[in-house]
Amino acid sequence: MKDLKIREKIGVIGVGNMGAAILEGLFKKKIAAPSQVWACDKIKEKASEFAKRFKTQIAPHPASVVANTPIILLAVKPQDLAELSSALEPNLTPKHILISILAGTPIVKIREIAGEKALVVRAMPNLGAKVGEAITALAGSHPRSLEIAEKIFSGCGKTIFLEEKYFDLVTAVSGSGPAYFFLMMEMLTEFANREGLSEADARTLAIQTAVGAAHLARSSPLSPQELRKMVTSKGGTTEAALTVLEAKRFHGVFHEALEAALNRGRELSRR
Repeated sequence: MKDLKIREKIGVIGVGNMGAAILEGLFKKKIAAPSQVWACDKIKEKASEFAKRFKTQIAPHPASVVANTPIILLAVKPQDLAELSSALEPNLTPKHILISILAGTPIVKIREIAGEKALVVRAMPNLGAKVGEAITALAGSHPRSLEIAEKIFSGCGKTIFLEEKYFDLVTAVSGSGPAYFFLMMEMLTEFANREGLSEADARTLAIQTAVGAAHLARSSPLSPQELRKMVTSKGGTTEAALTVLEAKRFHGVFHEALEAALNRGRELSRR
């Protein structure tokens, strides 16, 4: 995909942390200009602040977004979706592309509220969008809508195309995933601080170690397993730590945690 430019107008319903981060990525990479974007939020002040900050258009209500933009990013809370029925269902047309980032909300549920006319794409980004390092899974059935969605989310990181049946798994692995890594950084920081380092120094060590490991994993042709073995000298400190983790069933416990996240995602999707 060489040409990332989007020339159509884009509407966003919901300018919370994730919606704002996605649009900010669009602007930074010049995939779209602020003048192309119409922003709307149920909290009017939030939409006004966003529009003032980025110099976008303000849509007074969701129906105005639909009327003015053929591409719509749906970034509200899942529990707020039903409130949009009167704005979406009567006004969407086959020319509209509706891109949803609502967690636990399958395309079939979106169509119950938005109707059957618009092309619907389901997207699952993660918190990395705030620094342009998200991974976003995309699912849909129309090539043109998926191409537009790929352009939008390339502004805040990388994209991957998957069947929608895998989205609860995506939520457990990458949607919730940043929290797992934050917990590891939190624990490293706590330990170093407890053993005598200042809070600031402990935090720097923990975070930069995570950053370096992530960059190495992304740039190296070796798998994470192979990289782990590189760090683990026989009889050394790393081996001592990993031996304790294995004895305490770290793999099993962590997989149980992932299963819990996966099962919860499935429960939410069925509601």
